[in-house]
Amino acid sequence: MTRDEVVALIQQVLGFRTSLQSTIISNLQFVQIQLESEPEKPWFMISEDSFTSTSALEERIAVPDDFLQEVEETVLKYVPDDTTAEEVDLVKEDYDTLRANYRGSVPGPPEAYALVGNYFRIFPTPDDTYTIRMIYYQKQAALVSNIENGWTKYVPYLIAGEAGAIVAASIGNSSAQMVFGGWTQKGRSTIATFNIARDMANRNMQVGGSH
Repeated sequence: MTRDEVVALIQQVLGFRTSLQSTIISNLQFVQIQLESEPEKPWFMISEDSFTSTSALEERIAVPDDFLQEVEETVLKYVPDDTTAEEVDLVKEDYDTLRANYRGSVPGPPEAYALVGNYFRIFPTPDDTYTIRMIYYQKQAALVSNIENGWTKYVPYLIAGEAGAIVAASIGNSSAQMVFGGWTQKGRSTIATFNIARDMANRNMQVGGSH
């Protein structure tokens, strides 16, 4: 669904009040920020392969502008220029631990990293330009225009329910709040179900876990 289609659904529950359109849009944008700040992220926020590079004698790499959080099962990977060589999984560790472990080490190819603020810190300090591959949870496009993003495409009931409930509360419409509460519950259930289903699909499950 597009943003304006979601707005129309919310307006319908609120008695087709077109005067609330700008307020609804503002709350959709606000709710998206809140949803994306939650620790549990839905599947559709996982990025495609993203590539960046180190700079010689600089341990820092800025995280992408749309970066929110690393994906649990993926780490940064060093991609050698030699296409016959295998990628190297970088070991993630605490920054202070890596500083201690690599104290006095000579610059060289990436082996480990820490995430500190808006930067990945690479160890040892790179001695050259190296390609780094990552997959991460990324922000969805903001609903500043009539577009479709992951929230409106896959769980429109969730973002509509959260935003609609705020607007309904502001105008004292308790019956609409109940409807929007049901939408929110349905949307969160959809995310939980899909996350589990995608994680378990095609796994060979045996006693003691997957193998």
